[in-house]
Amino acid sequence: MYRLLSIISLFLLAQVAYAGHHESGHMKQGTVIGYEIMDDGKKLDIVAGDTSNIKIWVDYVEAHNQRDLVAIDETNADDLVGKAANGVIVNGSAEHAAFLKNWFETSNPIWEFVYAMANDVPQADGSIHHWVTSSYEVTDTIDGKEIVSRESFDVRIENNKIKEIIVASRLVLPE
Repeated sequence: MYRLLSIISLFLLAQVAYAGHHESGHMKQGTVIGYEIMDDGKKLDIVAGDTSNIKIWVDYVEAHNQRDLVAIDETNADDLVGKAANGVIVNGSAEHAAFLKNWFETSNPIWEFVYAMANDVPQADGSIHHWVTSSYEVTDTIDGKEIVSRESFDVRIENNKIKEIIVASRLVLPE
């Protein structure tokens, strides 16, 4: 019995010592999945983010498929900046709506979800930039011909609103 109590005590002591080595706040920081280099050369960690932001983005893109400019506008931040793959930059919801209206009318784009992941970038000032990185297959119909591209989106979400969209695109050619 004494031996059993000694083993249990030793085991509990080892557990306390193991758990006690963590620094304050260690468990609060997310898993580092990469890093970002700022304009000033400073390196910021990128950590796994809140996956609820993915739903905001997926719902937003679905509003595009539904041509629901009201839902899109309601999800845009007041200071939205969109950077399209062709170099066009839109500032604010009014410009974004005009851009989308023209696009919807001229090529009837359809977005098909491929993947998405949430990530956060803690800033030097203590704030956190929340991002969703995703990919969609986008089909445009121009003059009756379907053009398919694979688009990657980096989307910053702030207060459940779309603040920034950065798009990269590659044509998907028939085999």
